[in-house]
Amino acid sequence: MREVRALALALALALGSAGCKGCGGSPAAAASDAGDAAVAASSSVDGGVAPPPRKRKGGSDVTFLVISDTHFGYETTVTDHEALVPKLNGITGVRYPASIGGGAVPPPRGLLVTGDLTEWGKVDEWEPFVATYGLTGKEGKVAIPVFEVIGNHDRVAGPWVEQQVSARHGGGRFYSWDWDDLHLVALGEAPDEEGLAFLSRDLARLARDVPIVLYFHLALSGPWSTGNWFAEGTFKDRLAAIVESHEIVAIFHGHHHATDHYTWHGVDVFKPGAVKNGAHTFAVVHVTDDRMTVAAYDWDSSVWAGVSDRRLPPRAY
Repeated sequence: MREVRALALALALALGSAGCKGCGGSPAAAASDAGDAAVAASSSVDGGVAPPPRKRKGGSDVTFLVISDTHFGYETTVTDHEALVPKLNGITGVRYPASIGGGAVPPPRGLLVTGDLTEWGKVDEWEPFVATYGLTGKEGKVAIPVFEVIGNHDRVAGPWVEQQVSARHGGGRFYSWDWDDLHLVALGEAPDEEGLAFLSRDLARLARDVPIVLYFHLALSGPWSTGNWFAEGTFKDRLAAIVESHEIVAIFHGHHHATDHYTWHGVDVFKPGAVKNGAHTFAVVHVTDDRMTVAAYDWDSSVWAGVSDRRLPPRAY
């Protein structure tokens, strides 16, 4: 493991010297104009003196998209993806609802996918996901970098899909990176023992006022939030304890195949919709120093389906 971590760290440093300041070993992060040092699970360094926490610098202006439950292998998703991809690629310039200013959507930095990439975790389902969504915005049909996590369906046939996702994003089961001041953390199906440990180490590198987005697949509360391993034991309570002293501006998850917004331990939680079944929306997220908007875009009807508008606390000097 030390050798893998050292290799990933060397790759991150190489990418940083090439113009992307530390992209955590993830080609998608390198391609997404990442800001400061990104941290991947596989690029952590054991021992030594910890660097000082990374502070907010100000000047953030980040737009990104979120989709969920792509379910390649399900019988109707081929035509659904054919309809969705042009809407993802064409969202730049679309006018926001008047309730949040009515301005044009800026070019997104990337696309988060919150799990259930495949229907049954098979090779012939994973391959069309890669062919459609690519990684850096150049290989597939989607024109922006892609940052996916697995869901419960991806594990049906074993760990193979999770291994492919890990290989695409630095070699670890969990990964993170920065866009301007915004820190994003990919926590797989949901944070298990290893995921909670990763998150605790990862957030310890950040000043308390750094804005953070977490995303994974399984639900925290409400429909479909019980009857699975994440709902058992203390995983959710321990997650709440880790994040309570940090500026978590949003959590995104899938699993429910719905478009929704709720709060969990005071944190805004969003379900972006789903490709499978009828909740055909994706989230358009815009984060600046003092504001975060999350707007649901209905890609069947090309209309806005709901918005959330939140003021963020000022930077701690």
